[in-house]
Amino acid sequence: MKILIKAVIFDMDGVIIDSEPLHYEANKEIFSSLGIPVQDVPYSNYIGVSNEEMWQDLKNTFSLPYSVNELVERQNNETIKHFKKSSLKPIDGIVELLSTLKNNNFKIGLASSSPKVLIEEVLSSLNLDKYFDVYASADHVAYGKPKPDLFIYTAGLLHVIPRECVVIEDSKNGVKAAKAAGMKCIGFINPNSMNQDLSLADVKVNSIKEITIDLIKSLE
Repeated sequence: MKILIKAVIFDMDGVIIDSEPLHYEANKEIFSSLGIPVQDVPYSNYIGVSNEEMWQDLKNTFSLPYSVNELVERQNNETIKHFKKSSLKPIDGIVELLSTLKNNNFKIGLASSSPKVLIEEVLSSLNLDKYFDVYASADHVAYGKPKPDLFIYTAGLLHVIPRECVVIEDSKNGVKAAKAAGMKCIGFINPNSMNQDLSLADVKVNSIKEITIDLIKSLE
């Protein structure tokens, strides 16, 4: 039986804003201050996962003398500082896509591995919060991407079932999470997201402008 798509769920970093380079620069500064050689960090593996999971792994690998909570708070402060100094704008085509979805009565959610405080800073400062019905961060679930928990939780907030959702993702971990949640997934090939494997996505695009209502309906 055909399942109608009722909701579109966006990742934030690398989809709403091109922030992966910003995250990388902020993290590089923290790595340096902690004595972690940047070349020894498999950074592309951490794109799309929660900050808690990244720091737990790095804490174990490099025997860091700080708690995961302390490391995450340090990262959050550094990232927000970098964001406020940046001139980041929404990725080309995002505002038009959000407006079109809103005008066509789709429910719109955001599911990001970034912390709640950064999500709110981004959406508010870029005047995008008006488009989203709900947003959720890795803070809200036990397991972040590539586990499906965050997308399933977001679907619940939107009052839809997973099969009625399309996810837009730019990372391997995000695509895996969307498919594990039983959702359709559009993979956005963002050149700044470190050559992510999006092969599990139902369809891949090189530009957000390629995502149309017809494309979304073709996934039903």
